[in-house]
Amino acid sequence: MRTAIILCGGRSARFGSDKAMLTIDGMPMIAKVIQRVSPVVDEIIIAARDPAQGMCITEAIPNDLMVVYDSVIGYGPIAGILAGLLASKSEYSVCLACDLPYVNPDVIDALFGCAEEHDGDAAIPRHPDGTLEPLHAVYGRPMIRACQSVTESRKRTVRSAISLLGRTVFVPTELLRRFDPDLRTFLNVNYPEDLGVMA
Repeated sequence: MRTAIILCGGRSARFGSDKAMLTIDGMPMIAKVIQRVSPVVDEIIIAARDPAQGMCITEAIPNDLMVVYDSVIGYGPIAGILAGLLASKSEYSVCLACDLPYVNPDVIDALFGCAEEHDGDAAIPRHPDGTLEPLHAVYGRPMIRACQSVTESRKRTVRSAISLLGRTVFVPTELLRRFDPDLRTFLNVNYPEDLGVMA
């Protein structure tokens, strides 16, 4: 079984409005992410910041999807990853930011395969310059304890949690070009002007 956790809890300060509900290609961005990832997972969990945001998001998602909320406040993606993994029924879950409208299902499938084949605690894309894609990555159950540990020590970055994992598989993004030649799967929306590169 495989799970997708879609992280919607960010406050979108740089964008100026809730990115999850931004319309891309005629549908809310979160609905687009759900549509694209559905073929390669068995379960989808929406990780929202709080019930108020959750109420807004539920207007754009199927009724049967589980929505979870941050149990620790002010920890950003770490809190969403933790809430999602605690609710997940799977050994491995892909955690995706909600602002990835062109996430590629073949890339997601490949990341799951890397984690499963190597019995890894995580499979995280890594660019040639060393930059990681921690919000487009597959995590195993050990990430739960890692997230708990970093919040207990008041650290707030996903990288801090990743550093506590024992068997992380770093997947070169160049290898993923066979599924997605332009690596559009990593294209995210941080600023309104980013919409110009979505066409």
